[in-house]
Amino acid sequence: MARLVHAADLHLGRLLHSQSLLDDQRHALAQLRALVASQRPHALLLAGDIYDRAVPPKNAVALLDEFLSDVVLELDVPVVLIAGNHDSAERLGFGSRLLQSRGLHIASGLDADPCPLVIQDEHGPVEVFALPFLEPARVRALLEDPQVHDQQTAMAAMVARVHASSAHPRRVLVAHAFVDGGLASDSERPLCIGGAQGVSADLFQGFAYTALGHLHRPQKVGGHPVHYAGSLLKYSLNEIEQPKSFTVVDIGADGSAQVERHSFEPLHDLRRIQGTLADLLAVAPQGPHGDWVVATLLDRGPVFDAMAKLRQHYPNMLHIERPELELHHSIQLPGGDHAQQGIDQLFSAFFEQVTGGALSPPEAAALDTVLAELLGREVER
Repeated sequence: MARLVHAADLHLGRLLHSQSLLDDQRHALAQLRALVASQRPHALLLAGDIYDRAVPPKNAVALLDEFLSDVVLELDVPVVLIAGNHDSAERLGFGSRLLQSRGLHIASGLDADPCPLVIQDEHGPVEVFALPFLEPARVRALLEDPQVHDQQTAMAAMVARVHASSAHPRRVLVAHAFVDGGLASDSERPLCIGGAQGVSADLFQGFAYTALGHLHRPQKVGGHPVHYAGSLLKYSLNEIEQPKSFTVVDIGADGSAQVERHSFEPLHDLRRIQGTLADLLAVAPQGPHGDWVVATLLDRGPVFDAMAKLRQHYPNMLHIERPELELHHSIQLPGGDHAQQGIDQLFSAFFEQVTGGALSPPEAAALDTVLAELLGREVER
């Protein structure tokens, strides 16, 4: 039985609300290395978005170099790594032909005739094909096919090339795409500007297992063994409830795939606390002391120095949300001649638009007091 470990969307060098996550990424990669060491897979598959941006910071490059050296040289496990839409294919692919001889297989550029990494188990060969993120214009030029105009047709064209080169029942595909029906997160960059960015899961019929990157939630999509490993860490607030994991896949003699997800412990979890500032400061800190924390403050009025006060309880406070002050629609002042309306009417309408509710009687009385004082000063002048 051929065993594979599937991970994706490392986004090395990413910032979360201006905070570096490099130590958290190093901690997670150490657990991925430990999983590889314990499972002894035939290969580790990294399905794109290795870096968070095309020109990664040098400490992110150093971290990747350290991790890959450990896996390939120390553990003697081959790695299949593809470029995602966040990566620079040219930078990521530097030295790929030299590295291939040592067991690091980088698919960053396009090849009209895809060639697999062949691994062997007691049942014979397993072919691992790798397709980097596909830009339709590049696929169209490579294949000289004018029918390639979006993600669907680009993926269909390249998958057809894979099928043309092999019909082996124990084929695995590593790719980076948005498969229709997959659940997205806020931290994923759109694959294209304008046009359709999704591809059908049926394109991957015929593969024993499809190892995908791009969507950050670990999930299976469609009726075939098409799986996203998910991102290395929680990279947006709507990922707070998402469990992160690495995927272990066993390919049987008949090409069937058994999939198991292995969770791991982050260095700092990402979570949300909610309440008024006074309430949050009045109780003991919730959860582990070092977690990354976002606070949703329910105060309607002004709060002073909230971040500094909350950081006394939560040292890794990242961000404060004020939902009561968010504008959910455009400001609409009362109809009629505004010059003929009083300041109290205009302010009351503004207040209702901003907060979603009318002035309470005490607030209206306070407004009257302020306006009376201001008008009194005008008369004295």
